Amino acid sequence: MRSIYFFLLFFVSIEINAQEFGGNTPSTKWRQINTDTVRVVYPEGMEKSAKQVAEWVHVLQAKDLSSLGGKTRKISLVFQNQNTFSNAYVGLAPWRSEFYNTAPQDPFILGATDWNKNLAIHEYRHVQQYSNFNKGFSHVASILLGQQGQALANAAAIPDWFFEGDAVYNETLHSNQGRGRLPLFQAGFQSLLLADKKYNYQQLRNGSLRFYTPNHYSLGYLLVAYGRKMYGNDIWQKITSDAAAYKPFFYPFQNALKKHTGKKFEQFYQDAMGFYQTQWKQPSDSSVQWITALEKNNVTDYLYPYPTATGATLVLKKSYKKIPAFYLIQPDGKEQRIATKQIAVDDQYSYNNGRLVYAAYQPDARWGNRDFNQLVLFDIATGNTEIIAAKSRYFSPDIAHDGKTLAVIESKTNGESVLTTLNREGAVLEQFEQKDWVLASPKFSKNDYHLFFTARNPLGQMALLKKAIGSNEPLEILLPFSNSLLGYLLVQGDALTFTKTVNGRDELWTMNVADSLHQPFKLAAYPTGLYPGPGDDQPGARF
Repeated sequence: MRSIYFFLLFFVSIEINAQEFGGNTPSTKWRQINTDTVRVVYPEGMEKSAKQVAEWVHVLQAKDLSSLGGKTRKISLVFQNQNTFSNAYVGLAPWRSEFYNTAPQDPFILGATDWNKNLAIHEYRHVQQYSNFNKGFSHVASILLGQQGQALANAAAIPDWFFEGDAVYNETLHSNQGRGRLPLFQAGFQSLLLADKKYNYQQLRNGSLRFYTPNHYSLGYLLVAYGRKMYGNDIWQKITSDAAAYKPFFYPFQNALKKHTGKKFEQFYQDAMGFYQTQWKQPSDSSVQWITALEKNNVTDYLYPYPTATGATLVLKKSYKKIPAFYLIQPDGKEQRIATKQIAVDDQYSYNNGRLVYAAYQPDARWGNRDFNQLVLFDIATGNTEIIAAKSRYFSPDIAHDGKTLAVIESKTNGESVLTTLNREGAVLEQFEQKDWVLASPKFSKNDYHLFFTARNPLGQMALLKKAIGSNEPLEILLPFSNSLLGYLLVQGDALTFTKTVNGRDELWTMNVADSLHQPFKLAAYPTGLYPGPGDDQPGARF
């Protein structure tokens, strides 16, 4: 018997957390804007963004109160501008919010809206949620256990998909974009429904390591939007008010939904999925030949395909079973693993003439709220890896065809971004910036004389631009600022291929940059979007 107990000890794990000695450097000079609604605490140099966030919060506080309730509680909001990732949260115990201010490079995931405005709209919805969910048994729990008691009671009564889906709906309601309008955000559910793959609620609610299931943000947005469309803008205020108060005590959310809609929750869910399946039914515009096979009982992503001179396709492969790595897929479908990808804040990488480059995450050894990027350059032929520009804030690197120069976007701590070229030692060669523009996705032209890149302005509009390297030539606008998202630039000779959002769908477009007219035209489309297109000088398109 003792030997059995001893054997079982090998399967027991205990989590132990090391001490945290501080997140911010002592040299950080903090300032604040203190109003009756919010206290914005920010590092020196971010005054403009802090004032804008305070103003946006005041506007949001007065809008759409009936959809959750009229209670609001003042909150302290802290800017963190020393990180390389883009995120934010609102939390209890203590009651606070933190914004990680570095804007993301990929507009298709979170949109092109001013990053701090987007965070303010989304996160202040969480403030309104917690302010109005402190009632009934949740309030009793907060009296007995403090703010942790409310957090526990709210989490047990109201599913996480509602918290996030309601906040995403708020993004869509109070901005020109919001994830509810982004095709990529809904592509997961759209692909499942178009393939007639129907999961029950529990399967989607809990997720899966064997089958693809969209996250709770997407699920939540669809259910929240459907509820408001069918039952009125105040339906979730009625449901969450009863659920947070635990009326009734068991299964409060499901029973509250049945009380106010007249339907059992499972029926409500099925009706919502049926509604969206009908909305999304449409024919495909393109003939598609799948390069990769579907794996059984495993979710695998093949990202950023680049054709190579040998006829193979270079991809970044990710799955639940294996860490991300770069693979060459041969024409016969065989896969050759060539290198493991280091930890990074995003999946982006670039490839040219046998060399690939990406920005890898580099934590600070001392301060928890400061981290960096470093550029990783890998030569496929030799297997050599170079680390360039360690402890930098460089994103979205591209390498010139001759392998001597890199193009990156430097994201400054004040929110500005700079188009920068570097040599192989990491020394700065040239820089370009435009106040209030967020720059992204630099790509070298076929002769390495120009750089193509995107820019987004404070209105959330995007443009496609061309700049000469080492020259005083004026900046050339290939596509003017508009509300269409642009990204995933790829150069194929004189053709510049990119993904563009058109009428609620992410399509593949191209233009001849050698032609003075720069007339863009649609190359291909697919119901769930195309990301990205061809590369190098090989025929065909790979998505």
